[in-house]
This record gives sequence, C-alpha cells and structure tokens, in this order.
Amino acid sequence: MKLEELNSKYNAFITLYEIKGNEKGKLEGITFGIKDVILTKGVRTTAGSKILENYIPTRNAYVVDVILREGGKILGKTNTHEFALGATNTSSIAGPSKNPNDPERISGGSSGGSAVAVGLDIVKVGIGTDTGGSVRIPAALCGVIGFKPTTGLIPTDGIIPFSWSLDTIGIIAKDIELIRHVFKVILPNDKKLVVVSKLRSRPKLGLFLFEDNEVSKELLKSIDKVSSYFDLIEIDLPLLRRYGNRVRRIISLAEAASYHKDWLSLYADKYFKDTYNLLVEGSKILVTDYIDALRYRRLLLDEYVRIFKKVDFILSPTTKIVAPKISEVIGNELRFRDLLISNTELFNVVGAPSISLPFSKIDGLPVGLMISGEPYKDGDLLEVSKNIFDIIKGKMFS
Repeated sequence: MKLEELNSKYNAFITLYEIKGNEKGKLEGITFGIKDVILTKGVRTTAGSKILENYIPTRNAYVVDVILREGGKILGKTNTHEFALGATNTSSIAGPSKNPNDPERISGGSSGGSAVAVGLDIVKVGIGTDTGGSVRIPAALCGVIGFKPTTGLIPTDGIIPFSWSLDTIGIIAKDIELIRHVFKVILPNDKKLVVVSKLRSRPKLGLFLFEDNEVSKELLKSIDKVSSYFDLIEIDLPLLRRYGNRVRRIISLAEAASYHKDWLSLYADKYFKDTYNLLVEGSKILVTDYIDALRYRRLLLDEYVRIFKKVDFILSPTTKIVAPKISEVIGNELRFRDLLISNTELFNVVGAPSISLPFSKIDGLPVGLMISGEPYKDGDLLEVSKNIFDIIKGKMFS
C-alpha cells in the first residue's frame, strides 16, 4: 500500500513532506516522522489546530536541525492531539490517528501519529513530546517502544509548548538499540555521558502497582519471565501516589493557559472543546496553588530519589486500559485523558527517564510495561530495558 493510501486510512501524518538531510551523518538512512508541534522551516506546523493550520515556521526546532545535519530523512509531520493537550489523538484537524492493530481504535496521544507511523513501518523513528505520557501512552496502545528521557536533557527549543517545565522530547521506535543511537546523537555534547550504562549485574526491580485490573494482572504474569534474572520487590511511593496527579495537572495546565492566554479570547471558537475546557481550567488556577504545586514537586522528587536506595528501577503498567474504540472516546476525551495519563504522568512530575515496552496483548490489543529510573541514569534505563525486552520476547537464555 502506498504511503498516501496508508495515511488516508490511519491518519498518521497531518502533512506528508519529505525533508532530506545531509548525505552523510550518524543518522544516515534513518527515516523520521516529526510530531506536528515541532517546528520545521518552510513546512507547516499546525499543532493539530485550526488556529495554526496555515502556520509556516521560518526556522527548525533544535531536534530537527540535528536530525538533518546528521543525515536523517524526515517524511512528514505526524498527527497530534490539539496542542499536545490530549491523550487520545482524537481532537486534531486531520481527524483521529488510528491504531495500527485496529483502525477503529485510538492510537493514544498526544504523539499518536508518530507511534502509528512506526507501528506501520512507514518510518523507523517517531519523534514526539511527552509532558504527561504523550510518547509512552501511544507506544503502549500501538505496540511499539516509547522512551521519555530525563526532563531537560534534550533542548525543547522550537517546540510549541504545552508546559515549559515539563515538556520533554521523546523517541518512538521498534528497537531499543535504535532509540539509544538516536538519543545519543540528538543529545548536546555536554549531556552525552548520560547514555553510558553502569548497570550492575543483577539489578533490583521495584514493582509499583496502582490498582488490581486486567492490565496489572497481565503485567504480573509477564514479570514471572524475568524473575530469575532480577531481584523483584514490591514498593510504594505514597506521596507520589497521593499527590502526583494533582501536582502535575496544576503545573501543566497553569503553564499551558499562560501560553494560550491571548488566543483563548481571540480564537475561542477554533479550539476543540476538550482542549478549550482544559485551558479554561488552567486559566483559573491561582498563583498560590501553582507555587504550592512547585513546592510539592520538590517533595515528590525527594521521595522518588530515596526509593533508589532500595531498587534500581521501577516497573508499572504504562496505562490502565488497552486502546478503546474511537467511537467511545469522541465526546469523552477528558475522561479517557485522565484514565490514560494517570500512571505515566507520575514520572513526568519528577522528571524521571521512563520507557514503555510492548510486553503482552489482551484480546489482541497491545499493553505496555513501563520501566522508570533515577534522573540522569538514562543509559542504565535503556540497558535494563533491552535486557527485559529480550527476555520477554524469548531472545535471552542463560
């Protein structure tokens, strides 16, 4: 099936437009899909919104410049939930991006188009952003790998922001070694040491389970496959569990409302309803509540870092559900948004590196295993993730 036909069926891209990089470089021969909140010089960047449907940037984002300089080839701008504010990818000027396993179901979002493009083998690598789970959620629902590095490692210059203090560039692919390679290339030179792994021979894995549901039960069954290779213990992060969702919501929506404050009055009728409602909620957050949330974030980070005296990594389900049908989601975006981000956003609020691996299926639909690590130990996280992924897939025997 031709690219245009595939895209008309699955809505992976908002704009198909080939951008060739240099002839030689560390990313030579690798094809990319770039989330449509990331600026591309001379190629429209819509953020999935009617407000920017004709916006043509005059410069590239940092990450696009690096990809092109190192010989990568960009095939287009991938579909996103409007302004990256949703987890379903159903509110977009291109229409919903559709799950490669079942086009009647959502891709997840907001980097859903990037996950779909990778899932369909249109591109080798999808570049997205992750503020509350927007790389890991679609990776989990589409059955690919989604990696969110430690917040702040990759410059977000040239990204239409959702939340300045939480936005993180993320990488989607089917192969962890490819993710590690791309990550190393796009990191600034003074940050490349975080890719180096100092993983000890038998890491301790902490199981952080949120509730007894179908996905958690499936995770526990699959974890049995790795129990002979790692030490597994159950852990809890009571402050993060109790306050993490609210703290991230206040910070992200207040910062989003700040960016959109002029557009909210000028273009109220152009926003999708769910996006508009979130921004209005953000505009009503008190300064004192925002400051308190920043203070709580520090407490949550302290608790999070302390747990690594007991374990090396944290395992949890990426999402609580498999991909729902698009028909169920449209009109109920906010309810599904909260359901989809409730696990992933906890690791955004503490800035931790976190990855989603496809580890099983429920009724033929993929579910994700999320592995999260200590900030700035991204290399260790990628190494243990590769080991776990190989074991789950039956490639590792000893």
